Amino acid sequence: MGWPDASGTSRAPDGVRRIGRFTIEETLGRGGMGKVYLCRTPAGLRLAVKVIRKDLADDHDIRVRFNREVDALLGVRSPYTLPVYAAETVRPPLWLAARYVEGPTLDAHVRARGPLPERRVAELGAMLAEALSDVHAHGVIHRDLKPTNIILEGGEPRLIDFGIARSAGVTRGLTIPGSPLGTHGYMPREQLQGDEPTPAVDVFALGAVLVFAATGHPPYGHGLPASLRIHQGEPPRLTGVPPSLVDVVAACLSAAPADRPAPEAIMAALHEVAREDSPAPPAPRDAPAPPVLSATPGSPATPAAPGRDPRARTLPVSDPPHHCHVPVPPAAGEGCALRPVAARLLASGMSRPLIRKAVLQHAR
Repeated sequence: MGWPDASGTSRAPDGVRRIGRFTIEETLGRGGMGKVYLCRTPAGLRLAVKVIRKDLADDHDIRVRFNREVDALLGVRSPYTLPVYAAETVRPPLWLAARYVEGPTLDAHVRARGPLPERRVAELGAMLAEALSDVHAHGVIHRDLKPTNIILEGGEPRLIDFGIARSAGVTRGLTIPGSPLGTHGYMPREQLQGDEPTPAVDVFALGAVLVFAATGHPPYGHGLPASLRIHQGEPPRLTGVPPSLVDVVAACLSAAPADRPAPEAIMAALHEVAREDSPAPPAPRDAPAPPVLSATPGSPATPAAPGRDPRARTLPVSDPPHHCHVPVPPAAGEGCALRPVAARLLASGMSRPLIRKAVLQHAR
């Protein structure tokens, strides 16, 4: 929590009480670019406000680049990112405010509860891919996608911390000379080498995030050794990744940027995985079972015994060979109660596919 001063106003440990018109409640974190504070608007809305370090804010080039990045982020509208609420881009201190999300990061969630189930990983990946699609469409590259920069809110991800983001097509992003451009284990080789970044760097990081979500460990390990493995072209460790997800994450982690799929393709593939892993919808409990006809060949059809649901099970019938919902009693010989009806329908000129479609529709 914050530290109250003599007047009762909550303040951060460094003595800062306000940022613009926002009141500081506590310090949420700090990094190479500056600090992040939990603040409240005059009406009480909670915001996460990132303040750029003073020595960086005094640099003209940093201010120009920060202004450029804020302008780019203002155009991003995605359900999985946090819109910019307000910003100061001209005079120090430079800051950027976004809605505060109270929830665990993906990193904290997996470490506390273990890897996510297969379907959950697919759903999470599809939502993050949609976020990247929206971000990239506005010319922004995140460049630091990782589990600690993903907050889970109501079961959905929120992509945060665009602190080193840059606009596509701009020569330099908002970074400090000599500082890391991302996080070890989540940067592809071209990013490690300082090459001009493209949206493909975010796709690589997404693949690493999905491996962490599915297994509890990143595909290349942690720290500097992870970046060395990536730079040397070692294959990722995908042990424990569900088979249905292996092809998607392996493609994301391709060494060549051109071999990595676009976020839209990732969304389509992961939606398919999530759909295949979805449980079948339960049969309605309150709906009465439709009446079932039970008859012997040549005799009138009569309702079957009450309570028998033809959807519950089928029995093999040899003539014609199939599994039948309404087989005739054994005493009447093997066969299907619907066969005489089908014969009459065939005689009337109805085709076999139409008859089969009608029977299947009735069975459903």
